Amino acid sequence: MIIKNKKKLSVELTDKKAVYPVLPLQTGVLFPGTMITIQVGRKENLELINKCNSSSKKFVTAYSPHVKRSDDTIAPIHQIGVLAIVRDLKAGAGNSVTATIEGLRRVSLSEVIKSEPFITAKVDLILPSKRVPRNLKEKMDEILEVVSKITNIDPTYSGEHLRVLKMSLEDPSLMADTAVSLFRLSLDVQQELLESVDLSLRFKLLLSHLNAELNRVATLHRIQSNVEKTFEDDKEKSFLRQQLHEIKKLLGEEFIEEEISATYKNKIKKDSSLPEDVKTRGQIESDRLSQLSTASAEFGVTKNYLDWLLSLPWTKCTPENYKMKDIEKYLSTGYYGPKYIKDQILQKLSVRKHLGGIDEGPTLCLIGAPGTGKAAIARAIATALGKDFIRVSVGGISDVSELKGTSRTFLGAMPGKIIQTLRQAGTCDPVMLIEDIDYFNIENDSSVNMGLLEVVDNRLNTNFLDNYIGLPFDLSKVLFICSVRSYEEIPEQFIPRFELLELPGYIEREKIVITKRYILPKLFKKHGITKAEFKLTDKVLDQIISTYTQEAGLLGLSQQLEKIFRKVLLEKVTHKKKKWVITEKNLETYLGLPYFIPEKAEKEPEIGMAAGLAWTGAGGDLMFIEGIKMRGEGQITSTGSLGEVMKESIQAAHSYVRSKADAIGIDFNDFSDFDIHIHFPSGAIPKDGPSAGVTVSLVLASILSERPIRNDIAMTGEVTLRGKVLQVGGIKEKISAAYRAGIYHVAIPKANEKEIKDLPKEILRKTKISYLEKVDDLFKLCLLDFTPSTFTLEKIFADEIKKAKRKSQTSKSKTTKTKAAKKKTSSKKKAK
Repeated sequence: MIIKNKKKLSVELTDKKAVYPVLPLQTGVLFPGTMITIQVGRKENLELINKCNSSSKKFVTAYSPHVKRSDDTIAPIHQIGVLAIVRDLKAGAGNSVTATIEGLRRVSLSEVIKSEPFITAKVDLILPSKRVPRNLKEKMDEILEVVSKITNIDPTYSGEHLRVLKMSLEDPSLMADTAVSLFRLSLDVQQELLESVDLSLRFKLLLSHLNAELNRVATLHRIQSNVEKTFEDDKEKSFLRQQLHEIKKLLGEEFIEEEISATYKNKIKKDSSLPEDVKTRGQIESDRLSQLSTASAEFGVTKNYLDWLLSLPWTKCTPENYKMKDIEKYLSTGYYGPKYIKDQILQKLSVRKHLGGIDEGPTLCLIGAPGTGKAAIARAIATALGKDFIRVSVGGISDVSELKGTSRTFLGAMPGKIIQTLRQAGTCDPVMLIEDIDYFNIENDSSVNMGLLEVVDNRLNTNFLDNYIGLPFDLSKVLFICSVRSYEEIPEQFIPRFELLELPGYIEREKIVITKRYILPKLFKKHGITKAEFKLTDKVLDQIISTYTQEAGLLGLSQQLEKIFRKVLLEKVTHKKKKWVITEKNLETYLGLPYFIPEKAEKEPEIGMAAGLAWTGAGGDLMFIEGIKMRGEGQITSTGSLGEVMKESIQAAHSYVRSKADAIGIDFNDFSDFDIHIHFPSGAIPKDGPSAGVTVSLVLASILSERPIRNDIAMTGEVTLRGKVLQVGGIKEKISAAYRAGIYHVAIPKANEKEIKDLPKEILRKTKISYLEKVDDLFKLCLLDFTPSTFTLEKIFADEIKKAKRKSQTSKSKTTKTKAAKKKTSSKKKAK
């Protein structure tokens, strides 16, 4: 099979094509004007060589690439070959012969005639290129320069190569062919150059491949020089070290380095808890330490590294011998909050207990405002499991090296924050609370986020690699708990790998209970004051909560109480008083003027004024919504720093009220003749969300129908265009805010009915709760003087009137019975 050449060739035109034997070459490529020595062993090739040698007959050599083939098939050969002649023939090993052949000129194989006893083919003689490049002299000089550099760098190339090439300067084609044969270029490259008949193309390719060969030999030379230099440096250091050893011997000085190194080696041998890879690294560093001078900086760096390596708790773990009943007990005593939170934590810990201290599930993430008990839950879990509790703040971290350490090659390198914390803990399985994730990586560098995820994710932390330690550390036994203020502040890379547990804020009654149960005992102990010396009532606590703090947690409350305790302690130290009773009257003497003025219910019903309920980061709050109408063109204006959702809620409420104008008793022309202004007070505070929909609907109905709204009821709920009231969040906090403001009647969506059970009994006992399915229910409940027949006041309060009549009737019947009994007794006395 002939491998055709893709380039156009110029051949001699003859009446009859010449026929020559063909010798396939697999170990080299023959060029015109050069000689190569080959070993011939195949039967057909031996016969060809012997025949051509005996008769001085010419033959063709062609490159045949290595291809798997059976014995009866013809080897593939390239179309472009060289007409050759045998110059020398010697017997070789076995039945082979060593032949020296010389190339005469390029030829082209056109057709294979026969393959027995050897390959014979028709051949065309290739005419040499007649076009001589203009810059041929410059290219030849450039080739000579490259060859000179190669022979100077690589001693395996003879220095005679340059002289041989200079001898053929008069024949550029011969010079190019000779240059190819002198250097170790690949066979495919040599065949490519053989097929390049055009001198310009051949010199261009030759120069490119010679430059590549120059780069190769230069790289090898550089590597070899570096290796030799390193060997020489090591030899010199060894010699100098030996001299130093002998000098110290003569001076009688102690070998401190060897003693320190021996100390570390003994420590490694005695510590059976170290993993094998840690022992191996420790031995290497100890040996290295003995060869360093105590005065060198490298000695201190190596010693510091060994201290870190051997002080880490690689396998020091506490046994998993806790009981689930004990965990439930500790959670109940250590954290005051909803039962479902404790149940979810118990379920997660039961998996860890069952798997022997390993949990491959998502990492627990506690979401809640400051002071809502995130740290208390983590501490209670650690106490229940009998493990160390560690708090780690990652706020402000913006570089992955702060988490994973710095490489030892840097000046002042240290391990990352996680490894440092574990060293302080002394165990490999503490309970670690990762705090301030909301202040972590402010620049949102994904590599930093992934660095922390590599720490807390149980799928990735089995082989955590600190850059300073350089050995994998197993973090899978550490119970990581993360905390964040709100869901929106969690980096998006963490959300799929977090099990989110939202901690609700505390209402006033819960804050009072937690203060008396947890905060006050700590403050008594911290300040050295006894309960007999200091008294604080629930009313005072309630006043501090409502007027000096505005938060969902208890952080601010704790700080205010600490202010009181410090002032009391000052008076105790100066012997001014011996007992202190904090009352509502003298509270300002300890805390100063109140910071907040709580919202209170209006004294009388008003048109366009309704009490809405809001849920903020600080808990529930009462929000009065005002509305007025004025002559205009039917436009709606809303003010109060409102978000897009709340503005859309106002539009939906207006559309519904407009659709029900006839039923409510509103003149339809009022919508086009009057402008409406809806205002949400406290304009500096941003507001958003759909839960004010029912309140806005009521305000719009009131100002357009000119009916006052009841001042003793507060409400919340989202409104649809069809007037349905949808579920909202923060019901417990909202009802508590209404109770705190003195409003004991609350209207909430029917869908939130199940959430009422979480409220304290005191609030449930005093507060009446109305459930809304449609906005019409709220209109019936809150709009006074509602004259249309469908919504008369008598129908609104029908149940209350009936109950009142029944009570009056029963009281009258009781009085008549008592009077009759008195008459009977008096008549009997008279008869006697």
